[in-house]
Amino acid sequence: MKKLILLACLFVTPLHAAFFEDSDARKKLQEMQLKETELEARIVSLEAIIKSGSLNDMLNQIELVKQDVSKLRGDMETLRHLNATAEQRQKDLYQDLDGRLRKIEEKSVESNSTPSNKVAETPATPEVKEPSDQEVYDQASTLLDGMKNKEAFQAFTDFIKQFPNSALLPDAKYSLANAQFNLKNYKATIGTYQKLLDQHPDFAKNPEALLGLANAQIQLALIPEAKKSLKDLIKKYPKSDVIQNAQKRLKVLESIKP
Repeated sequence: MKKLILLACLFVTPLHAAFFEDSDARKKLQEMQLKETELEARIVSLEAIIKSGSLNDMLNQIELVKQDVSKLRGDMETLRHLNATAEQRQKDLYQDLDGRLRKIEEKSVESNSTPSNKVAETPATPEVKEPSDQEVYDQASTLLDGMKNKEAFQAFTDFIKQFPNSALLPDAKYSLANAQFNLKNYKATIGTYQKLLDQHPDFAKNPEALLGLANAQIQLALIPEAKKSLKDLIKKYPKSDVIQNAQKRLKVLESIKP
């Protein structure tokens, strides 16, 4: 009797273990099927995004931004070169002026040391020549090229007050607006560009001024005004060198949903 009981236990135990092993396998299979369903749903969602074109629009906008950044880097490199050239030119001018002053001082010392019975004549006071509008403008432009925006802002402001009838007045206003933009004073930039466009409608750099006006308006989130500035630029100056940049910016602005 005991032998029969032991034999029964031996057969029951493996069957019980096999039952549980089969149950675990089914549970793991169900979990894997659930994960597979989730992955399929994610794939369908990604395909829908790609088909809708939203991803392509985002990639196009990113590419436009990359192009603007590349151009900005090129402009900065040009400005660095201009700054180095201006500094070298100022250094050469200073050395030349210093050499001339030294020669004058040496001649003056020799003249004073030579005995003479004649009554020394009082030298005439040299006439101080006021700098021309071109010289003042060039000095202010050198400051702007050297990214000394605060000093350039003040220099161009003084120029406009000092030479209100100068032929360089439109250039000074244009450069003043650039200095204000670099200082992130976008509201003042808009005002300066607008005065330039109103007071000097035939100025050669008005296409660049309109583009700068639109950029300042974009910085202040004035999107409708920026669109108008870009459309005016495209309409009035279709052959301008900045027309492609204007078209790209307008395309990006129009793709933004209100």
